[in-house]
Amino acid sequence: MRIVLNGTEQETTAATVAALIAGLSIDHEQFLAVSRNGTIIKRTEWESTPVVEGDRIDILTIVGGG
Repeated sequence: MRIVLNGTEQETTAATVAALIAGLSIDHEQFLAVSRNGTIIKRTEWESTPVVEGDRIDILTIVGGG
């Protein structure tokens, strides 16, 4: 299926947000913020949040600094 990931169209077979993150080899232990169609998805909901055709998903890494 086709989704828009961080502003770029992409093909994926991931059924959930958690599967999408795992497939991207992103360290899920990092501080991540995930938005699906403009709504922030809580980490506890990644496993149960589906990814469907046309979704707009943004994955952001939160970096601290001083």
